[in-house]
Amino acid sequence: MNMKLRQSAEERIEKGTAPPSRGWPTGMHALTMLHGLASAPETASDALKLLHELQVHQVELDLQHEQAEQVRRQLTEDLTNYTALFDLAPFAYVVLEPEGLVIATNRIAADWLAPETGQGKEWAGRHIEDLLAHECRAAVRDMLAALRKGEGPQTCAVQSRAGGASGRAVAVAILGGGQVLMVFVPAQPGPEPAPAAGR
Repeated sequence: MNMKLRQSAEERIEKGTAPPSRGWPTGMHALTMLHGLASAPETASDALKLLHELQVHQVELDLQHEQAEQVRRQLTEDLTNYTALFDLAPFAYVVLEPEGLVIATNRIAADWLAPETGQGKEWAGRHIEDLLAHECRAAVRDMLAALRKGEGPQTCAVQSRAGGASGRAVAVAILGGGQVLMVFVPAQPGPEPAPAAGR
């Protein structure tokens, strides 16, 4: 146990603010031994020291449990927030294996890439090329190959297979190269023609 945790445990015992014990009940053998030590005048101080050590250790364990629970709650909250950010992002996001197999997608990816397949849950394990028009598949293959070689962010023009929506794909390696995040940015519509001059 680290000294800071021990000091905190001892302070809580002295102040009477130790958290409710979550530890295992003390075994009968240990209680009998402690009682025997406490009953004899020559070993009573040893019993008190041992009891104090047991109390400190128990409070240290309880404090560790509290800290672990706080970390778990924070991680759960962070995961919920980041999942919402990913899922509700304004662009189509697809997480891929480096070879191009789909791991996860956000909601807008289903609308932009392949609305006929639903919300993208059926995409896991499919290759990203299956969701793109034939004419842009080679460029996406080259982009993924560059990322596998350790090159920086890559971009290319793409067109979805369904509906023919076009845009740009931007891809980066994430998690030490173990995954690829590909973002599809739809092409901006051109300027509307100026209205004809009135007579």
